[in-house]
Amino acid sequence: MKYYLLSFLVFLLTGCQLIDGKSENAVDEPLTNWADAYFNFHYQDALEYTTPESGKWIRFAASNITEQDVAFIKNQDKNAQVEIIDRHMMSGDSTCSARIRVSNYVELGSFGQENKQVDNAEFQIILVNRDGKWLVKMEGLPRNEM
Repeated sequence: MKYYLLSFLVFLLTGCQLIDGKSENAVDEPLTNWADAYFNFHYQDALEYTTPESGKWIRFAASNITEQDVAFIKNQDKNAQVEIIDRHMMSGDSTCSARIRVSNYVELGSFGQENKQVDNAEFQIILVNRDGKWLVKMEGLPRNEM
């Protein structure tokens, strides 16, 4: 009976795909959570998934939202939806470059431009592994690369 149980346990552990903190799949949850929060203007939630030094970009984005922007965002029928297109590890598994597609994205106008709803936008996002936790590293505001 002991061997049967031990064999079953070994089979279970080797048969299931285990995700460690250095695999590409390990970035999916923090990346999706960050993107969902950021692109739906929940900046406080997005801060949980960014490096401390990236927080200045989140605060910058939040500080530039006007009352007109808030009204425009509230009038949208749908929230932004996030899909991971591609990701790959760099720098010895401590950095990951990811490409995401954001649907129903609200692009805020700047310098006299109007706000608009964008059907699809793509963004390149960098994540870093800090103490076993994947965090988005921002070196500026995300830019639509479509």
